[in-house]
Amino acid sequence: MYEDRLETIKAVCEKLKNQPRKPKTVKSKHQPVTSNSKIKIRKIPSWCIDRIPVGSRIIREDGDYHWVSVVG
Repeated sequence: MYEDRLETIKAVCEKLKNQPRKPKTVKSKHQPVTSNSKIKIRKIPSWCIDRIPVGSRIIREDGDYHWVSVVG
C-alpha cells in the first residue's frame, strides 16, 4: 500500500520535471507616469478673484464671474 503511493508520487514528480517551463514574465522598468497636474477650469465670483491660487490664469471675464484655469 505504502509502496504504491510512493511510486505514484515519484511518477507524478517525473512528469512534472519533464513538462516544459513557462517563461517568466518580466515587469517593465518603464512605468507609465501619471500626472495629477491636469488643468481645471473654474468659475469664480469677481469679489473672490484676489484669492485664486498662485499659477492660475484668468481666461475671461463674464459679468460677475471670472473663468480661471487652475493647475492641479
